[in-house]
Amino acid sequence: MTGSLMTVFAATMIVGGSASVSAEESPSYTLTVLTDKPSKGENVEVLIKGHQLKDVYAYEINLDFNPKQLKLKEATTDIPGFSVPPIVKDNHIQLAHTRIGRTKGDDGEQILYKLKFEAIDDGKAELAIGKVKLVDSILASTDQDSNAKVAVDINDLFPFDDLGDFTWAKTAIAFLAEKGIVNGTAERTFSPGQPVTRADFVVLLMRALEVKGGSGERFDDVQQGEYFDEHLSAARSLGIVEGDEYNNFHPRESVTREDMMTLTARTLKTLNKLPASKGTSLADSFNDTSDISDYALQSVTNLVEMGLVDGYGEGIHPKEFTNRAQAAMLIYKLLTAK
Repeated sequence: MTGSLMTVFAATMIVGGSASVSAEESPSYTLTVLTDKPSKGENVEVLIKGHQLKDVYAYEINLDFNPKQLKLKEATTDIPGFSVPPIVKDNHIQLAHTRIGRTKGDDGEQILYKLKFEAIDDGKAELAIGKVKLVDSILASTDQDSNAKVAVDINDLFPFDDLGDFTWAKTAIAFLAEKGIVNGTAERTFSPGQPVTRADFVVLLMRALEVKGGSGERFDDVQQGEYFDEHLSAARSLGIVEGDEYNNFHPRESVTREDMMTLTARTLKTLNKLPASKGTSLADSFNDTSDISDYALQSVTNLVEMGLVDGYGEGIHPKEFTNRAQAAMLIYKLLTAK
């Protein structure tokens, strides 16, 4: 394997010999899989931890894996310093990191690396740490052999292979797909980050909650016989949807998060399932509440109080478009709420 951490050091410093330690004093290593029951297409997060460390200034970790089942996407560490880009060759990954400047190395237990893989095939995939090289703050190096291993069981039962960073919606998508409430965009493809149109969200909402209504006035931009015509007509008769001043609904535009919440709250009100608001101030939880449109504020408040909608990054992001994963999560919560 080329590109050793020792080579990196050699360009800037002289390593002062090598050292060996007894088994009792030797650091040990563990691999921990953080992703529960991953499926093909999902990200698999793995932690590499060091235990009984003593003045570890720099380290190189050699990891074996099955490249037919796992693909390395990212390797990061929170330890200050400089990381050499991972070297991946065949079934081997070389990871290396060093602190910078005159400082003491790490002691005790530390997370040395956080790895993110993509699961690309099902079955049991094993990860194993082989050789580890350590350098202390006086630049003495130590070589170790590790027997740390962990197995990742990748299953093919989940119907889609493209969740990636949207694994937080896996349970919701699986639940709705099994009931036929949501479909993929292609075979084994869900497209979780794809925006949802205004018409499609109304159709999803009406079907999932089995909302029935009469025939309301047709919007001028909805043609008779379109797949969403009947649902929009019923929703309009119930006061769930409204048109603009030109009697247009803009069915093919992407639905914003605040409109998703407004449509949901109106539907719950129609079904007599919208509880009275507790008067919660959204400003206590989110830093962008001033971006919420006046017509949507009460609906957003209701859904946050009910635990049906969460923000992220300290915001509720009302003007962002709703993606398929977010819509699935909301519908799932509506159907499973007690």
